[in-house]
Amino acid sequence: MDRTGVFVYGSLLPGARYHAVARRAGLVRRTPARLEGYRLYALPAGYPAAVPGAGAVEGELFEFHDLEAALRVLDRFEDEGGLYRRVAVDLKTPAGVRRAWAYVADAAAAARRGGVPWPSGRWRGRRA
Repeated sequence: MDRTGVFVYGSLLPGARYHAVARRAGLVRRTPARLEGYRLYALPAGYPAAVPGAGAVEGELFEFHDLEAALRVLDRFEDEGGLYRRVAVDLKTPAGVRRAWAYVADAAAAARRGGVPWPSGRWRGRRA
């Protein structure tokens, strides 16, 4: 299954602080999505990190006009290789399972940065 886009769950979502970055990267379509086998951490800097573990993270699958070009923009924005690494994941969407990229963190790295578990798995609205 080819990767079709990028799973977004925090500051790139519509209405969030950095959604303009996604638009500049060529965003053309958004679909509600759920990433299972991960849990959300809230970082003191005001953004979340998805880390492997029991739970699920709610977000959206973003599709872009040119995925490779978008990944170059998003890798820089997410500082890929720093806190976040880009990995291939399977998402649950209304149309079924879709393969996508996601920027995820290691739980220990998120905790070192002061992150705390965010039980709801949904960053939009920021209700734990």
